[in-house]
Amino acid sequence: MHPTPRQSTAGFTLIELLTVIAIIGILAAIFIPTIGSALDKAKRAVDGANLREIVKAAMIYAQDNSDKLPDPQNITAQTLNANSRALLWPGIIARNGILTDPKVYYSKLDPFFSGTYPISIILSTLAANAAKNQLDQTFLRESPSYEFVGGLKTSDPSTTPVAYTRGLQANTGNWSINSGVYKDIGGFVGFLGGNVEFYSSAATPAAIFTSNNSGRKIQNIQQAIPTTARLYGVPPNGPGAGTILGSANGTLAQRGP
Repeated sequence: MHPTPRQSTAGFTLIELLTVIAIIGILAAIFIPTIGSALDKAKRAVDGANLREIVKAAMIYAQDNSDKLPDPQNITAQTLNANSRALLWPGIIARNGILTDPKVYYSKLDPFFSGTYPISIILSTLAANAAKNQLDQTFLRESPSYEFVGGLKTSDPSTTPVAYTRGLQANTGNWSINSGVYKDIGGFVGFLGGNVEFYSSAATPAAIFTSNNSGRKIQNIQQAIPTTARLYGVPPNGPGAGTILGSANGTLAQRGP
C-alpha cells in the first residue's frame, strides 16, 4: 500500500496579498479624484446650460414687454411682491409663464444650496384665477446660485452681462472663495448676445467685460452694464459665507473708464 499524496491548495502568500492591496490603493488614488473631477465638470456643464436658459427666458420676456428685460425696480407690489427685490427678477419671468422651474436657479455644486429644491417660484397654492403676485415661501429660503442684472434693454450692447454665477467680485474680476458657487475656481457669465462663458479666477487679472463708456476691456462688471442698471443677488447664509456684489435691492452700475 502506497500512501496517497496530498494535493496542495493554491493560495496567495502574505506578500502577494500585500502587493495586490498596494496596487489597488495606488489605482484608487489615481482614478477616484479623476472620477470626482469629471462629475464636477458634468455638473458645471449643467449649470452653464441652465444659465443659458435663464438668459433666453429673459430675452423672450423682453419680446412681449417693449424690449425690456426683467427689472425689479419697475415692478409694483400689486404685480409681484417680495421682501428681497432680487428674487423678483426670476419671479417676473415665472409669472409670465416663461421659465417656471426653480431648479434652474440652483447648482448642485453650490456649498450653500441645501439640496432641497423649492416647490415653485410663484406661490403654488394660489387659486387658478388669483393674481399670482406672491413668490413661493420655499423659493424665498434659498440663495440662488446666480446674480442678475436688472434694467437692461435688447438694444444694449450684446457684450452686456445679463446674469452670472454668484460670488463675482468687482475689484478683481475673481470669484470669492467664501461666497462663490465654485469657491474661487471661477464662474459663468451670460451675455445679452446669448453666449454663456466660463471664466477661471486663475486667469486673472481677467478683463472679461466691456466698459459701458469707452468700450475698453475691464474687470469690473459694475462698469459693464448701463448706468441705470443694477446688480441683484441674495447673499448666502451659513458659516463662512462671504459678501456678494449683487444686493437685495440692487447695486447700482458705475460709469466705466
